[in-house]
Amino acid sequence: MPKRESKYYKGLKIRIFKRYIPKSLYTDIFDIKNLSILLLSSGSLRLKVNETTWELKAKELMIIPKRTNCRVLNAGFPLYMHFVSFTSEFVFQNSIQRPHIGYFEFFIQNPNPQIILQNEEILTLTSIIRLIDLNLNSRKKNFKRELLLHNFNLLVYEIAGIYHRNSQSINVRRSRKEKLVMDFFRLLEKNCRSEHNVSFYADNLFVTKRHLNKIVKLVVGMPAKQLIEEAIILEAKILLQDDGLTISSISEELRFSSLSSFSNFFKKISGSSPSEYRLGLNIK
Repeated sequence: MPKRESKYYKGLKIRIFKRYIPKSLYTDIFDIKNLSILLLSSGSLRLKVNETTWELKAKELMIIPKRTNCRVLNAGFPLYMHFVSFTSEFVFQNSIQRPHIGYFEFFIQNPNPQIILQNEEILTLTSIIRLIDLNLNSRKKNFKRELLLHNFNLLVYEIAGIYHRNSQSINVRRSRKEKLVMDFFRLLEKNCRSEHNVSFYADNLFVTKRHLNKIVKLVVGMPAKQLIEEAIILEAKILLQDDGLTISSISEELRFSSLSSFSNFFKKISGSSPSEYRLGLNIK
């Protein structure tokens, strides 16, 4: 596999298994730091997820949450499996539009039941995964990053839509911690432009700042403070794409006390100033 530009692709892994999974990967394919997506087009897979054994059959999709001990026990032939694994940081730092709350739901469901897919859903998902794999392995530089991120976001939204459509039949049960995180995301979705402090979200959820940061990090892998910062940066990037808005007006829209504080914040989190980011979009 070609050497990747880890700055952009760190935290994302794609594997496509045809016919079989090497036994050397039975215990090594899963990374406890990552969320993993398994899509089986044919064959079968027997997994040990924590202390529970799962049977994944052809035309089924399964999400393996983070911080989950998972290993393959057995694979039935002829196997054709698409495997996608990624960190929370990769998702949140590479969102290309403001995520709806439904975008996050399957991220924090633990454990995730299997979803039986329709033929058109399998075709759509496998096609997108193959495109991402091609993006990762391509030696061509033109729009490589843009294509990869758009395809990755498309994959996540497609899966989020599938889980939403099947939410009643799979009888989702959330723990108190998961419910708190979902309530946090709902607040963040509505208020990230104007409310930048963890205390606002903690007060509205009737918990302490420390508790909110702790639970969000436990469930998602990132503290509430970091998720708020990523949400603000995403909002800023969306606004910077509108060449009718000045950087000063964007700073005001996002409720920063001054243009300099906005610029410093943006550069600290994203690595470039707002004007540099806008120039990169070829906006004059």
